[in-house]
Amino acid sequence: MANEDLAEVLSEFARTMLTNFPIQGILDHLVGRIVEIMPVTGAGVTLISPAALTPRYVAASNPAALRFEQLQTDLGEGPCIAAYHSGEAISVPVLRDERRFPKFSPPALEAGLEAVFTFPLRHGDIQLGVLDLYRDTPGPLTTASLRVAQTLADVAAAYLINAQARADLQDSSDQSRDAALHDALTGLPNRVLMLERLEHAFLRGRRSGKTSAVFFIDLDDFKVVNDTHGHRVGDELLVAVAERLTGVLRPGDTLARLYGDEFVILCEDLDEHSQADALASRFHTAMAAPFALTSTDVNISASIGIAFTGRDDDEAGAGAGAGAGAGAEQLIHNADVAMYSSKRHTR
Repeated sequence: MANEDLAEVLSEFARTMLTNFPIQGILDHLVGRIVEIMPVTGAGVTLISPAALTPRYVAASNPAALRFEQLQTDLGEGPCIAAYHSGEAISVPVLRDERRFPKFSPPALEAGLEAVFTFPLRHGDIQLGVLDLYRDTPGPLTTASLRVAQTLADVAAAYLINAQARADLQDSSDQSRDAALHDALTGLPNRVLMLERLEHAFLRGRRSGKTSAVFFIDLDDFKVVNDTHGHRVGDELLVAVAERLTGVLRPGDTLARLYGDEFVILCEDLDEHSQADALASRFHTAMAAPFALTSTDVNISASIGIAFTGRDDDEAGAGAGAGAGAGAEQLIHNADVAMYSSKRHTR
């Protein structure tokens, strides 16, 4: 292999540092280029999870190479496994004469493999996996080819560490955003996410001409549950309420927990306000049956207030209306006011 070929491959890897090139893409590119520039008939890479010693990623230049990668993993034996555990390169120039891998060699020979050269993918003391080079004819690789292969393995390992760091950072960012938008107890959207959904509902309503209803739900006498049974039972009840209300939502509806025993449901795409009455009835019915908790059964009712997007006038019997220009916070406030009005009238 000419030095310019190696330089070109290394340059290609360097360019991946400037992009969000995924790990699988790096591996696929590596095995493909190795077969092009080295005297081998196949190449494979297996990244191994240290905790379970199972493959995390597998790439192969062709179906035969993939079969050899999978065979070693399935058998738990072969140059790949040995190189991973030892951290040292392994050369098997004549597989028929090899005695270290009694389970791997016979089926590999039968499948056409004659020689294999394995190089650990490591970064410092971190073992990532193994690069395997396969040949369908016996014979050693030159010292120069072995050195190039190890160089490519080391460079690939460095870029894999970088790609994994990017992936971990993105996962951490996604998890942080998810935690910031959801209630820790119930897993429901929280106030912040509900406000986002309401803003989107305003925009969709302006385009479609339809209205959205916001139901503000407050559990009646929830404090009595906490005082009588303790906060653990109270928390369990909140989770059970969240699950039961979720079960009666329409596709596309959003249920959020704002604070304490306060829940909000957003129902979009209503043709008229009267449709909200049936939805409110559904929510009341869902709350009617006792909640069978771990240590006790709890009966609890809920007061519901409703506000709508799309009109500025108050809706008699449904609570305060909210105009299309009203903010999401105002709409929730209007539904809250309607809920307290409903609670006063039922007592």
